[in-house]
Amino acid sequence: MKKLLVMICMMFGCVFATKANGDKSSKAVAAARAQHLSEQMIKELRLNNYQSRKVRQINLQVAEQLTAIEQQNANNQHKIEELCKSVYAERDMFLENVLSTVQYNDYFGDRKIYRAADQEFMASFNTGQNNNEGAVAEAATSSGQPATTLN
Repeated sequence: MKKLLVMICMMFGCVFATKANGDKSSKAVAAARAQHLSEQMIKELRLNNYQSRKVRQINLQVAEQLTAIEQQNANNQHKIEELCKSVYAERDMFLENVLSTVQYNDYFGDRKIYRAADQEFMASFNTGQNNNEGAVAEAATSSGQPATTLN
């Protein structure tokens, strides 16, 4: 009887530990994704410090939403694309308030390029993650900033 109880406790402990690690991992993936896109936008749109901070916050929120959508609907690509469109539209509204008119026009014209770069990064990131489990945390903290800050 004691062995059965110990086995059940160990099983629940493993399940909860796996769940906790999965949540941290998805946040690290979202942070790495947001960092990559933000750096590209900062460089190409020539953003100032204020705009850079705001774009990082917006991209982190969007990346967290996209990562959650992709994980929840992993087997339904059509639903992922449909849900992501609304997230991208929301990001466009936020960026319109942060960027200058010229910067926003440049961004708006290059949205497909940014999405393609994001998808390419995620494809290479997922390939690298399968080969190296530590790549998530390493990529998320490569900028020297904490990966989970959002204010």
